[in-house]
Amino acid sequence: MVTLKPAAGSRQRADLPAEAGSRRDPHVWRRLSLWLPLSLWLPPSGGRTRAAGCPLPAAAYLCAALVLLVCTPAQAQLTEPFDHLHLAVPDIEQARDWYLRHMGGNAGETPERVAFGEWKGDHPLPISLLFLQSTTARPSAGSAIDHIGFSFADLDATMTRLRTAGVKVVSPIRDVPGLWKQATIEDPWGTRLELVQDPDAPGLHHVELRVPDPDESFRWYVRAFGGDRTKYKGIDAIRYRELGVFYVFIVKDDQAAPSQGHSIDHVGFGPIDLDKVVADLTAQGMTFASDPNPRGFPACTLRGAGEGGVREIRRLYCAEPDQLAHRVVSLDGPGGVRIELVQHLEAGGH
Repeated sequence: MVTLKPAAGSRQRADLPAEAGSRRDPHVWRRLSLWLPLSLWLPPSGGRTRAAGCPLPAAAYLCAALVLLVCTPAQAQLTEPFDHLHLAVPDIEQARDWYLRHMGGNAGETPERVAFGEWKGDHPLPISLLFLQSTTARPSAGSAIDHIGFSFADLDATMTRLRTAGVKVVSPIRDVPGLWKQATIEDPWGTRLELVQDPDAPGLHHVELRVPDPDESFRWYVRAFGGDRTKYKGIDAIRYRELGVFYVFIVKDDQAAPSQGHSIDHVGFGPIDLDKVVADLTAQGMTFASDPNPRGFPACTLRGAGEGGVREIRRLYCAEPDQLAHRVVSLDGPGGVRIELVQHLEAGGH
């Protein structure tokens, strides 16, 4: 197995086994690719060949390959990548620089992004923090998207550095038995950040959702977007692992307010086939907060050209894109969590 060296501030990929019953098994095709070349060794007359000193029927190699494919659970398929977290701030440039300085990561594809992971030009894109301008956003604490988690190798040193920089500390470092060291801070615009010392998943670590029915939400997210339902160190979670490891924690809260209008406005997934995901969600009875069949961005417009009595000629003008072309659909998930689906049209497969 080849391990890619992460970029500065990126999250190290952890090669963890897929959970039973999850929607994807990333190792199926890798295992199959190891078996299929064995067919090249098959004698033309159905003879026998030898592997590791054990005589086996030649057809057994093909059978084994078919077993790996056919016996894979029907639900094993590509997870829709977790794409971004959208933060509402009054000054986008200031917020971006604050997160780069204090939470790490890399400058993103566009000026309003901070990326956590190195993008190779194909799916999936690295998970990003995106900043949208707002002067009225309410703090994230108490909303359906309560906080974002970051993991540091040395939490004591990190907290010393943050205190020196004047960052607001909500709760100091404490040891959580069986888990990690943990502290809570708040960014200058009201987003609550939980800092942990988890050597197994450094960098952007998790997002915590607060909803009335966590079990129903776990089932809905796995059914809609995949991911591995798991208990991570005893915490109920969905694990996403593409360019790194990232967790969605969901806890019970009957009083949490809908996320839209708070400093963590929404979470984003990056489906490769947006139309299929929208169709699946529509079949489940979901309604959308935006056009479920959007055109790609940047938008194109028709403009008239011509003078006086000259017949008008209409031409199509498209804005020069400042990022990958994409399509966006919004909806409200269980418990008032605003969700944005972003199909990156120029990433792999498009």
